[in-house]
Amino acid sequence: MAILHSEDKSIKSRFEIKISKDEIKNKPSFSWASYELILKSGEKEITYKKDPQDNGAGDYVLSLVPLNEALNLSKAIKEFLENKASNLYSFEPLEPSFELIFERSHKGYSFTCWVDAGNVISDHYTWDGFAVRFFTTDENILSFADQLEKESKELLTHA
Repeated sequence: MAILHSEDKSIKSRFEIKISKDEIKNKPSFSWASYELILKSGEKEITYKKDPQDNGAGDYVLSLVPLNEALNLSKAIKEFLENKASNLYSFEPLEPSFELIFERSHKGYSFTCWVDAGNVISDHYTWDGFAVRFFTTDENILSFADQLEKESKELLTHA
């Protein structure tokens, strides 16, 4: 699992993505990995994951083959940290259910994750969702990207 922590030590916030190695769906030309999202701010925590009673819809999945979204996300985050000319980076997976936004500020980074569960369980974009937003450091972001990279490379051995 990859966890991004806020810089605030008194009201702790975090974004977490758990990619399941046990639920990789392989097809002849592509593979998908299921995941869970966990958003926490203070004492509030929300988890988004597939409902086991939902057959055929409600998949939270990232592409592994032909495009490894987790590995590409990790690399893009690292490039954003290195490229000081860029003030904003955002990511939305091929199967849209969330958006990550990193924004450079004068004292660190603002991170936002919007989760649109409606995109997972309906046949159209809803743009209705919850979000967590917090400030964080480049060290925390780099740690998150490193964890994500390690996890994505491990997934390739299961795909």
